[in-house]
Amino acid sequence: MKVQELHSKAIAAADIAFVKKFHGRLNEAKELFKEAFALEKAAAHSALKENMGEPTLSVLLKSAASLAINCDETKEAEKLICLALSGEPPIEIAEELRNLLEELYFQRHLQLQGISLKSTELQLVIAGRGVGYGMAKTELVFDRINTIEQLTFRTAERMLGKAFRRSGAVPKTIKLNFQPYLSVPRAASLAFTIRLGELSEQMTLEGFDPAVKVVENLVENIELVNSADFEKLKINIPDKTYYKNFVGLSKELAPDGNEVNLVGLTIARQGSLTDVQFTRTREDIRIQSFDDQPESDATVEDNVELTGRLFAADDEKGSIRLKVDGALNYSVIIPDGLSDIVKKYWGEQVKIKGVQVKPRAIKLSDIDPA
Repeated sequence: MKVQELHSKAIAAADIAFVKKFHGRLNEAKELFKEAFALEKAAAHSALKENMGEPTLSVLLKSAASLAINCDETKEAEKLICLALSGEPPIEIAEELRNLLEELYFQRHLQLQGISLKSTELQLVIAGRGVGYGMAKTELVFDRINTIEQLTFRTAERMLGKAFRRSGAVPKTIKLNFQPYLSVPRAASLAFTIRLGELSEQMTLEGFDPAVKVVENLVENIELVNSADFEKLKINIPDKTYYKNFVGLSKELAPDGNEVNLVGLTIARQGSLTDVQFTRTREDIRIQSFDDQPESDATVEDNVELTGRLFAADDEKGSIRLKVDGALNYSVIIPDGLSDIVKKYWGEQVKIKGVQVKPRAIKLSDIDPA
């Protein structure tokens, strides 16, 4: 077959493959990508033999390499990219080839660690007057990305039936299976694509695809926080400690109503979109809702609000110290499930609400930046 005929057949097969992939028929898609790759590779080598020149040759080699990546033929993709770069491709195409090679090396690096990237993606969008065109204050973005990571790890541990981890680092197996990977940001309303990494030989439960289920559960429960449906949230997260932790972390993710007015979450999977426009501000998410019942001996007079700086944490006792007015020190007892939230404010000025359990000792019920 002639070069043009081979190329046309390759493109036709690739188009069908992308449709199959979009609808979640991944095995069928992979076979079609293999067929498309074989045809495009043949077209590129025919063009090389016929000395068809640039930019035709580099375009065909780049296309074949891209198809090779889609069917996991990474070694073939690397050869084709290097072959294209060894010639005289136009500057724009050469840059695209280098970008493709970087993507290939990143994927290979992950595979060498036993990690692959899930096709399920979580899109995170941050919008508000504190977000410019492709620019935002670092704290508005990275604090929320860190919160997404914490929510992911905690959700994974809960769904795998693990007891709530009150101290210590995230277990290595959880990190390897559910580590979020972040795309470069897209401009306007700052948008990121987050994918969960997982071991190629992953721990699985019957009927349970962990990475997919974790993302689904996380987004579903954030939607319940946004709609203030805490009763249903308690059904979804019956463990009180995990429940407190989830709502507390959701509060950290929520818009502040000032510089951020929307945190959008979208799952794109199998041709359908599920999205949550998280607009409930952190001020409207009350940590008091964590507790099923108030302190048994607490009175209205026992409820206190203080502003001060957090310091001197005691991880074993689950407490921190709060310095008020530069002189008075209070011991703040951290209930189970809230340590993830408090850690963020170490060394910062904060406003806390709680119940005074004894002189200069408070059991924390809510915390906000001062």
